[in-house]
Amino acid sequence: MSISPSRQRGALLALYGVGVAVATIQRGVLSREHTTFTIFRQSFAHLARHQNLYAAYPAEQGAAAADLFKYSPSAAMLFAPLAVIPYPLALLLWNALNTGLLVFAVMRLLPPRRANLALLLLAPEVFVAIQSSSSNGLVTALILLAAIAYEEGRLLRAGYAVVVGAAIKIFPLAALVFGVLQVRRRTAVIATAIALIAVASLPLLIIPPRELVQQYRWWLSVERTDAADMMFGLSLMRQLRDWSQITWPNWVVQLLGTAFFLLPIALRRESWKNEAFRMQYLCSLLVFVVLFNHQAERQSFIIAATGCVLWYVNSRRTVEGAVLLGIGLLGVPTLPYLALWLVIHFELLRGTPSLRLATEPIVRPVPVVTPRWIARYRAAS
Repeated sequence: MSISPSRQRGALLALYGVGVAVATIQRGVLSREHTTFTIFRQSFAHLARHQNLYAAYPAEQGAAAADLFKYSPSAAMLFAPLAVIPYPLALLLWNALNTGLLVFAVMRLLPPRRANLALLLLAPEVFVAIQSSSSNGLVTALILLAAIAYEEGRLLRAGYAVVVGAAIKIFPLAALVFGVLQVRRRTAVIATAIALIAVASLPLLIIPPRELVQQYRWWLSVERTDAADMMFGLSLMRQLRDWSQITWPNWVVQLLGTAFFLLPIALRRESWKNEAFRMQYLCSLLVFVVLFNHQAERQSFIIAATGCVLWYVNSRRTVEGAVLLGIGLLGVPTLPYLALWLVIHFELLRGTPSLRLATEPIVRPVPVVTPRWIARYRAAS
């Protein structure tokens, strides 16, 4: 007897809930040696005290060279609600946000059975991401929700999803490509500009304009320093140095990768209206932004894994694809995800996306549940 999709979903949500609880207990109750979430919380305190967000504060957030805040001043402002409540509760809410928003986005994109399979495959990667208290689950969800909003024509909502994601990690700006695929491209640009101004100005609620400008200067300085890092992380650039002794600067490989990533948009304009093309391009984007991110860490690969899993559950499944995906999900991500990305992207270049979306919409509607007391009131009237 097969288990219904709703029961599968309930079991999966319970599994994800246990993961959130375990990660919270591990990092917020049993030990607080892991400094990532402390850095996030302290960023708002430093902003409110008119301090340099990007300076070292060894007594507050760790003495290691990597124990620095690297997100935008707006991100520091967004961490305000988590900075004023007890640490364990704040971490629980943070982990729940990263997990819950990603689960919601996957459920919006896929029909129930495929969504359940995707969530099952992604569960270990999600746990890796929240165990490190990272923002990668949230960033993944914001990219997906931006693509969904563009599909629905909700351009301001899409702009906010992109801009908030970029306030945390710059590469979610790549999701603006779905605004280019819109018929109302000019409106999409205006909506994004409105969102950018609103989010970038958030710190003005507690600091003066001159100080905000200085904070952005310090942030750009940190980004320039990180961009020159040749040996950090699991990016494709790092792997090329290890495999082939290629010593090109990061930006050279990133530029070549970006040009290749944009080729299907340039060469397959007739496919822009194809839902399967757009969905597969979203899968490609999720892998691309990790492979070519010079700061990609193990926990960053939840983003690439989501792209590969979305493609896998929507495509004709092959042994080769299953093996590559399995290796990536087991924690050896760069090479198998690169292979899968090339498969995904060459299909886009040929104009033959393999996604099976012919009879199902790319975006799943949100069910509207009417409370019983409202239903009774309507019936009575």
